[in-house]
Amino acid sequence: MEKSIIFFDVDGTLVDVRPAREYVPESTIQAVQQARQNGHLCFLCTGRSKAEIYSHILEVGFDGIIGAGGGFVEIGNDMLYHHMVSSQAINHVIDYFEENHFDYYIESNGGLYASQNLIPRLESIIYGDLENDPQAREKKKKNQVILFHH
Repeated sequence: MEKSIIFFDVDGTLVDVRPAREYVPESTIQAVQQARQNGHLCFLCTGRSKAEIYSHILEVGFDGIIGAGGGFVEIGNDMLYHHMVSSQAINHVIDYFEENHFDYYIESNGGLYASQNLIPRLESIIYGDLENDPQAREKKKKNQVILFHH
């Protein structure tokens, strides 16, 4: 039998993102594990940074990762390629966003960083006026969309 390399996107493919909390369906876990047992290599191929590839995804079992839209490549525990944006470029973008009152969310392999007002602004977009509208507060209580994992 010829060996194949199978690449799995994460959002909406490997991971079901329709519920408020993402999950990997059991049928998907079994299919990936069966493919590996059959001698095929299984890689994640995603726009997510390392910090957003949560343990419930990694626990499925993969031979490697192409992540951050090609920003890094891992096989097993070996980082084969990692392109980092310079601190100068990051600071330039953050300064621009701050000066122009844009909220932002920065991803890195070491963590996820949101601007001070990002979460309240997203909650306002999702639920409405949480401070003054009881229906908005009730909607948040019922839905509990997880904006960021910890």
